Amino acid sequence: MTYEELAFGGGDPNRESWLRSWMAAHIRLLIASLVVLSLAGAGGWYLYERSWLPQPPPDVALSPFLEFEVVMCGCSGITAATVEQRQETEAMLRAMPQVTSVKVKSGQEQADQRRRSYEGIGDIRRAEGSSPGGDVLHGVLRRAQDFPAIVEKMKSAPRVSTVSRSGVNFWAGKAEAEITLCGQDFMSRAAPGCRQSKRAGAAGAVTEEEKAAIVARLWDLPGVQTIYFQDPGYALKLAKLSDPDYKPDAPMSGSFFVKFSDPALARAIAPAIESMPGVVAVWPVLPKE
Repeated sequence: MTYEELAFGGGDPNRESWLRSWMAAHIRLLIASLVVLSLAGAGGWYLYERSWLPQPPPDVALSPFLEFEVVMCGCSGITAATVEQRQETEAMLRAMPQVTSVKVKSGQEQADQRRRSYEGIGDIRRAEGSSPGGDVLHGVLRRAQDFPAIVEKMKSAPRVSTVSRSGVNFWAGKAEAEITLCGQDFMSRAAPGCRQSKRAGAAGAVTEEEKAAIVARLWDLPGVQTIYFQDPGYALKLAKLSDPDYKPDAPMSGSFFVKFSDPALARAIAPAIESMPGVVAVWPVLPKE
């Protein structure tokens, strides 16, 4: 057999006839295999692309949030509450049948926690500005509708600064940082990142292009594991867990929440993101108490 015969079959009619017969018999299998391989490749790319898109909030059961805060006076220029006044206020709360528990945290403890949280996302300016305020009494309601009774009772308490419902800390343990996006609320109108996004002469909500640029910048940061997107509807849903009657003055803003493989790597997020167009601010996600 010559080299040409070895390479091309040497024109053997029996071999060519067998090959044509085999291909004819298996043509459907060959086509099906090619289709499956093409779809698998397309599906793999689709899943890859999807893994880089912001994910919806984790699907977990939600329940009413019954915590509230009573802040004692302690701000600069205002006479601070004494230890005795704080103890009197605490005793008043503990005696109320609408309250199931009360925990006290000093103003210094609060300031230290804020400082550590801002340092954790690389916001040194806010970390250094975390000065102590008044002591805070963290209480838990028996029912959500009992909060007005707390407000009324605290009118007679000595040296109370504010009484408020505590916000739902849904994202504790699920993310290290929140990126609040420009919307139509007061904070958005005042934020430099929103004034850069003017539409028809007025500050407007974040655009899809700006959101895409923020996501791309986030994926460039080391250790970013998951990016979640909380739309305004979900933000309102969470707010109503603590205050069923809550009605915002303007539509709530959307936010990205970012989970890092190592929480220490979150220090890069504020310097990289806070000045981008479409961003109101970058906030730390506080840990659970």
